[in-house]
Amino acid sequence: MSSSKGKYQSLALNTIIFAIGNIGSKIILFLLVPLYTKCMSPDEYGTADLVFTIGQILVPFLSAGIFSAVIRFGISKETRHQDVLRNALLIISAGSLIMLLITPLAGLYGAIANWKWYLCAFVITDLFSAVEMNYLKAKEQNKLYTAISLIRTLALALCNVLFLAVLKAGIPGYLLSTILSALLTMVLVAVRGDIFRDIKDSKRNDALMKEMLVYAAPLILNGISWWVIHSSDKTMIEYMVSAAALGIYSVAGRIPSLINVIVSIFSQAWDISSIKEVEDGKDTKFFDNIYSVYSFMVFLITIAAIAVIKPFMHIYVAEEFRTAWMYVPLLLVSAAYGAVGSYFGSFYGALKKSRLSMWSTLLGAVINIGLNLVLIPVMGIWGAVIGTVVAYAAIAVFRTFSVLRYVRININIPRYFINLVIVAVQAVFVSVDFCGIFASAVAAVLFIALNYRSAKEFSAKGMSILKSRLRKKGK
Repeated sequence: MSSSKGKYQSLALNTIIFAIGNIGSKIILFLLVPLYTKCMSPDEYGTADLVFTIGQILVPFLSAGIFSAVIRFGISKETRHQDVLRNALLIISAGSLIMLLITPLAGLYGAIANWKWYLCAFVITDLFSAVEMNYLKAKEQNKLYTAISLIRTLALALCNVLFLAVLKAGIPGYLLSTILSALLTMVLVAVRGDIFRDIKDSKRNDALMKEMLVYAAPLILNGISWWVIHSSDKTMIEYMVSAAALGIYSVAGRIPSLINVIVSIFSQAWDISSIKEVEDGKDTKFFDNIYSVYSFMVFLITIAAIAVIKPFMHIYVAEEFRTAWMYVPLLLVSAAYGAVGSYFGSFYGALKKSRLSMWSTLLGAVINIGLNLVLIPVMGIWGAVIGTVVAYAAIAVFRTFSVLRYVRININIPRYFINLVIVAVQAVFVSVDFCGIFASAVAAVLFIALNYRSAKEFSAKGMSILKSRLRKKGK
């Protein structure tokens, strides 16, 4: 088993590396929203977002859920990462061929009929770029992963400025920007990540292919379930309300990226650390400490973001999108719940319990789509927001208790549920615009009082380890 300090240092170093790329990328994406809302109407933005929403439901089928398998088996000491890459590329090549064959059928859906070949290009470039980027993480080429992530986002931003602000290309420009940035990613990883050399060095391994597919198969339904949670509400809003309402909801959904930045940064590093730790042994103290500081940061940032969201939205988006602010607080809560679920979800990959990952997200999907069907016709956008929050809460609770059956993590269960309730109650007060400042102050005080000690202890330990590493480098 690796030393205690080594585990914390490895997780901290990987988190910093991923943070550089993710924070930079998310800031750029965050700054693009005003461009979208200025250069596109709610109807145009809703339609363009719908194309990507449909693409995201196709990807789990066409990839056979192989993305997670690339990381899980690529990192493992028991397999050759070159063989993992070979198998993954064979699978997505077949998926891409199927996409080309079924694209004409997309024209039957009138809302995206004019954009079906953009949809096809988006799906194929997404398949290949996702496999290649996950392969970099499997080889622990995290610095290269971060650099390419930043380049991809910069390319997306420049293309958006060119196509939307300069050429006034509208929906085609928005779609083409994403496709070109993904294509650039594919080329950069292939060249800098030695993809061609690794393919040449790979060997046919039917047993590994079978094992990867068995692991990945439940993740197809898992991916579909995530689509239902993330995106089915968008198609239902477009169908039951309007494309303009979808545009408002899509803008509101951009704001929780503040929370998703932390989640994505940490999750990428945590996926690697959890796999290594579970393979080496199960250091429950390590798991306890990481959960303590991670959950503290996520909920504290959520509380702060909810508190300032109304004035922020009035300067962040164009006037016709400003009503989106009232939906954001509860969507931030769903992002916080998702962050908790993400922490425990990493253990499914480490333990090779992909079926539990499937069942957890399937539960959330059933709850989400059921509430959407009942509430959207009656409450409009609010129905989708409520469905999303309840779905993420269910996933977080399911994953927490299912993982505790396999890994001993010391969690204060009453405090766990109180934290979930605090942010939800604050969000409701802010969303209905009733005593929002007072509710936010009370939420912050209660949360810090409940969680400060454990977070302070771990933060002190983390700083000690970081200082020790810096001193070593300075010698």
